[in-house]
Amino acid sequence: MRLFGTDGIRGKVVADGENDVDAINSLFTMRTICPRLFRLIGEALGATLAKGDEVVIGWDLRPDNSGLVEAITQGFHLRGISVIWVGDVATPALQACLLERGAKIGCMVTASHNPVADSGVKIFDSHGYKSMPPFEDQVSDIVAQLAAEEREIDTPELKRISQPDGRLDGRVIHRQVLEKRLALFTENLAKNSSNHAPSIPPEGIALDTSGGSAQEWLVEWLINNGINVFSVGNPTGLNVDCGAGDFSPNDNWSWDELISYSGQHALLIHLSEYCQNGRPEHWDEGFVVGAALDGDGDRCLLIVVVEGGLAIFDGDMMADAILRSGGAGWQLAASIETDLGLMVDFQTAVGDRWLSAALGKSFSAPGGFLHNESMPKIVGSEDSGHLVLPSPHPTLTGHWSLVGDGVATLLAVLSADRGLGGICLGGFTRGWKRRISIKGVERSRWDGENSLSDMVEDLARDSVMNWGECQDWRRTAIAGETSLLLLEATLNGQPVSIGIRNSGTEAKTNVSIRMAPEISMLSNLAQQLLEVIEEVLKRELID
Repeated sequence: MRLFGTDGIRGKVVADGENDVDAINSLFTMRTICPRLFRLIGEALGATLAKGDEVVIGWDLRPDNSGLVEAITQGFHLRGISVIWVGDVATPALQACLLERGAKIGCMVTASHNPVADSGVKIFDSHGYKSMPPFEDQVSDIVAQLAAEEREIDTPELKRISQPDGRLDGRVIHRQVLEKRLALFTENLAKNSSNHAPSIPPEGIALDTSGGSAQEWLVEWLINNGINVFSVGNPTGLNVDCGAGDFSPNDNWSWDELISYSGQHALLIHLSEYCQNGRPEHWDEGFVVGAALDGDGDRCLLIVVVEGGLAIFDGDMMADAILRSGGAGWQLAASIETDLGLMVDFQTAVGDRWLSAALGKSFSAPGGFLHNESMPKIVGSEDSGHLVLPSPHPTLTGHWSLVGDGVATLLAVLSADRGLGGICLGGFTRGWKRRISIKGVERSRWDGENSLSDMVEDLARDSVMNWGECQDWRRTAIAGETSLLLLEATLNGQPVSIGIRNSGTEAKTNVSIRMAPEISMLSNLAQQLLEVIEEVLKRELID
């Protein structure tokens, strides 16, 4: 039994079932979570600690999170663990609070960019790294053991132990760390900036906080630090018609599309008002006109002016800008669905925890703090806007952690923009990439190894071999991807990649194809192959 997905545990929040076993089974059968399940999770996590150890808990602004926070607090208290609440914060703020307190575990109650009816929990260890499969398997086993026991806990007792042993203002800690990071990014990425100001229009960057905790403080904080931004207005709810979660890395909009934009995304509605007569005269190519965080604030996507309209400046582009501005000596990790993943020596599984693990090993600190007098020159990239960058330890000089932080990503990219004289100038040439998500399928029929996987591989290989000279065809295993079929080859001497995997956070199967820019003229053939694979998977997975 494994409770955890790509990034923690997520599901639609429902009322408690009749017993613990039902609470567990509903996660698997209906992708739902409830307070009873969270009490089990807290108790299981507490079982891995010593009595009296401290944990920190934070949460985002989902309407059902208060009950989940109280329930996981109950579970920890049943094991004699001290609990500190840090409030409604961004995920990186929870990580900073964990390090500030020297806590053993951090729990962020969130479902990131998932719909507001969902929630979940992300787990951090004492060094600020997200939980990894061996630990998650251990916790899952303990949850199952607890559910099998016959026991009763008095309701009055649960009410008493649902409150924390102390509180901490996590937003204050987060801002203190961001102040340090801004200075570091300026020193390392904008050192050649001379008098170049960030590529921002006079009115500033339209900032979409996705209804997260940053909506209450971020605009003022950025302005006070010399970055001109303004809020696009509070959305109707967390992740509702807003945020990075509603964008795809390849999204772009022509001036004509913006003039007649009829969608619901709050940021695009606002930007389209500037474009009623086409491109505004004061919007130069390369200007950053919009920025969108996701609900728990750990990723960011930018919107920039391009020749024909506006386009997403995604995680690949942001990492590339940082690398170019930072100069020699930087190390890069990229996940399997990024363009940059075709150009690095190693790729990781999807999820920023794998980026952190890979980069931590590169600095000889697996599972521990990085030790360096100056900021380590490392970056991890996912095209969705997850960038993992080094963050100074709040209290230990020369110690560094790795964390994905949407605000820090924005600060780093604007610093790189100053150092480069414009983030859209130069950089790597994007190849061809398409991704589709097949929803409503029976995901258990896809595991990346069965006869269906073999059939898809044969189909893909036959197609690619008809496109040109295909060599070094192979299946590539990636640690952490249990359902992945990753097919890689060189076509006319250039890399091509085809990946099929079950989503770890939603009920869907993802298919992606990536090709180097030198062979992107074959995009029509690749698109046809993508559609054929989708049709085969739909037929085989649903019938």
